[in-house]
Amino acid sequence: MMDNRITLVGNYGSMLPETQTSSNNYLIKQLPVPMAFVNTKFKIIHASDKWVTDFDFSNRDVIGMSLFELFEDISKSWKKDLNSIIKGKAMLSGVENFYDSQNNEKWFEWVNVPWYDERENIIGVIIQSKDITDTIFDDIKLEKLEVLLKDKSKISKIGSWEYDAIKDRLTWCKITKKLHEVAEGFEPDMESGISFYKEGYSRNTIAMAVDNAMTKGVTWNETLQLITAKGKEISVIATGKPVFKNDKFLGMIGTFQDITDEVMNKAKTEEQERIFSSIFNSSYQFTGILDTEGTFLEINETALQFSGLKQEAIVKRKFWDAYWWPIPDMVKEGLKQVIAAAARGEFMRSEIVVLDKNKQPIPVDFSLKPIHNENGKVVSLLAEGRMIKEMVEARQKLKISEQKFRSLYELSPIAYILSDFETGEILDFNSSFEKATAYGKGDMEHLRYPDLVPDSSKHKLINFLKEVDLKGTYGPFQHLFSRKDGTTYPVLISGSLVGNKKGRKLLWSTAQDISEVKKKEKQIRGEQKLLKTLIDNLPLNVYIKDLESRKVLVNKSEIIYCGFKEEAEVLGKNDFDFYDEKSALISREEDLSVMNSLKPILGKETISVKKDGSLIRFMTSKIPLIGPDGKASGLIGISMDISDLKQQEQELRDLINVTSIQNKQLINFAHIVSHNLRSHTANFSMLLEFLVDEKDANEQANLIKMLTEASDNLLETLDNLNEVVAISTNLNLDKKPVNLNEKVAAAEKNLAAFLKKNKAKIINKIPDETYIKVIPAYIDSILMNFITNAVKYKDDNRNPIIKLTVSKNEKYTILSIEDNGLGIDLNKYGEKLFGMYKTFHDNSDARGIGLYITKNQIEAMNGKVMACSEVNKGTTFNIYFNDKT
Repeated sequence: MMDNRITLVGNYGSMLPETQTSSNNYLIKQLPVPMAFVNTKFKIIHASDKWVTDFDFSNRDVIGMSLFELFEDISKSWKKDLNSIIKGKAMLSGVENFYDSQNNEKWFEWVNVPWYDERENIIGVIIQSKDITDTIFDDIKLEKLEVLLKDKSKISKIGSWEYDAIKDRLTWCKITKKLHEVAEGFEPDMESGISFYKEGYSRNTIAMAVDNAMTKGVTWNETLQLITAKGKEISVIATGKPVFKNDKFLGMIGTFQDITDEVMNKAKTEEQERIFSSIFNSSYQFTGILDTEGTFLEINETALQFSGLKQEAIVKRKFWDAYWWPIPDMVKEGLKQVIAAAARGEFMRSEIVVLDKNKQPIPVDFSLKPIHNENGKVVSLLAEGRMIKEMVEARQKLKISEQKFRSLYELSPIAYILSDFETGEILDFNSSFEKATAYGKGDMEHLRYPDLVPDSSKHKLINFLKEVDLKGTYGPFQHLFSRKDGTTYPVLISGSLVGNKKGRKLLWSTAQDISEVKKKEKQIRGEQKLLKTLIDNLPLNVYIKDLESRKVLVNKSEIIYCGFKEEAEVLGKNDFDFYDEKSALISREEDLSVMNSLKPILGKETISVKKDGSLIRFMTSKIPLIGPDGKASGLIGISMDISDLKQQEQELRDLINVTSIQNKQLINFAHIVSHNLRSHTANFSMLLEFLVDEKDANEQANLIKMLTEASDNLLETLDNLNEVVAISTNLNLDKKPVNLNEKVAAAEKNLAAFLKKNKAKIINKIPDETYIKVIPAYIDSILMNFITNAVKYKDDNRNPIIKLTVSKNEKYTILSIEDNGLGIDLNKYGEKLFGMYKTFHDNSDARGIGLYITKNQIEAMNGKVMACSEVNKGTTFNIYFNDKT
């Protein structure tokens, strides 16, 4: 049961809700679409007039009210979706219905999206609705027409068949062929007839029924599922009766009836009943169904919990005999009159007070609505009640919020101006505007927006107004405002265009006084000059280079070092102008390294040979100059004499070691990407080959399913590799507990085509509850590497068998991967087994990288790997996953 109360949930943090006098709410009120903004406490912050009208709230002040008070009956799925939006879901939509104040049923389609603040935090939900009542009712009429047509054609869906055992001939009538969706010339036999039944229970049942009829003379009548020649699944009643003469089996006859519609309608009816019961009992408001005499027929769980009673204590009792009336004897006659009026077809509604199970008075919005049958006769009454205590409190809080907002508006340091866009008439402004301009409320009658701008800046104002008329907003721009006395001051202005019910175009503008900002800018310019003076007097060479290593700023020490007197003689030149070619090339390579990697060179000893042949030894630091886009726009260089600073050599060696480790990690990751993606693409290639060659429709469908799963696993692999990229930026890699069997199953799906082609079998004896602490991307790579190696190096005289087992000790979970392949001569290759690019068989696919990558991955997770092998018998790899660190 639903009325005009649908719960919509949002989040507005701890911020104060704006009132209808705010610029935002005023704009939202004018929106031509039904839209509402709600916060995390389920309070309405903004609502368009269209939304208020569509939900029949024109006579109520909805701003600040709880949505649970406005809309009591909300579906669980909708409430779940709204909570999902608050937790970060991008967008969700659905359809709901409600009854307006005239008791008319309406349907709305809704769309929910997150509401963000300026820091990209979710502060609520933006809800947009669309009236689809006409569409819904048209669909309902169409469904009713289809049901009538189905009822009229039901008889035509019964076909017949007969089987002549003497001639071994099965005959179907036209209706039976039509139900099987075969051509009229189709000639069935007993085997093909049975094959139409859905594999599994249906096919087994019909096969046993036919056999029992032939051998034991048993008739049958079964409800089964059948797959037609066109792949459609239908439900049928299949009957059959054997024909004997003188104990000799002559054949069978039977019927074939399509009951798909009946089965679906039955399921739909049961679902509708379940949904009704769920909605009725999960309703937030008190709901009961009465007969026209006032006797309870049913009451929902919300009312029972409120009263603390059981169903049997209320059902079959009179409405006015319930305990929750404060003075039953006084209100009984009045309640009887209300029941009688509702039974005559009147909709009754009022605010009343009832007692809860603790005898505490609770204000309730109570309604009694007549329920009519298809002939318009009142057959029952729907009693509903919702507590409105919070609504009263919300109204009081709203008034306080309005006062607070008005205070903030008036006390804001930014000037707000509301004007008529067409005439320029000033309609309102706040106290900050009055203080800045000395204009008062008494000046408003004759004040126009152009009066605020000096004549010298009016051409800019014209451009602003053109932009706001075209885009709806303008700014922020720097501008000049005029005070009442004619003096001017700089402002940063912006504005937006809004409208009202009368179609009047209004302009909301803000003007922030930036006089102090201008003073600060002047101060900064002075400080920059001071900084230049400081840099020029440093006993260090300081310079800035652009992307081409040309010097664009130098201090006096650098000018003197370069052999010049003026800055202009050095600017625009590079190291080739000052040093020999070898030294200049080294310096250019350093510059490119710093700017490309964004990593500075700090305290590096440099020996350069100048044009005159003199050798200079100094300590150089080069730091990337990073722009707003995160890329280098040049570099800053600082150099000094290092005659007494040789101790810096050790720091340089440390930096080289760090760079070496990072390069090694980069190479290892590149190999992981290449190896994993190569396995996936090989699997895709083989599946596509199978699909091209396969003619059987069922097998094609299976291959397509395998392709889909392979695609999903590829995406998962890419996600894990992305995670490795993120992890590699930290010194400590993050390990997570994963279910080992799930990872084995994923690897097996990824390699399904590869395993099938090589007739390989995996025997998995790992317990389902086995969890290991690993890096997800590494365990995927490890499993795929060992499994593919076990198949690649198979013995041609036997099909590959791979056996997976697990054991544990105090520190490790040990995964054993055993195969029956060629084996490895460990006496000959044992020391090279896990080396890079080492191969041990004449396999054209062998690249000698897999075991190297795998060993590094295992050791990176503080684990280890060992191998046992015997030539021509197989190999076992024991992988030790560290459970402690």
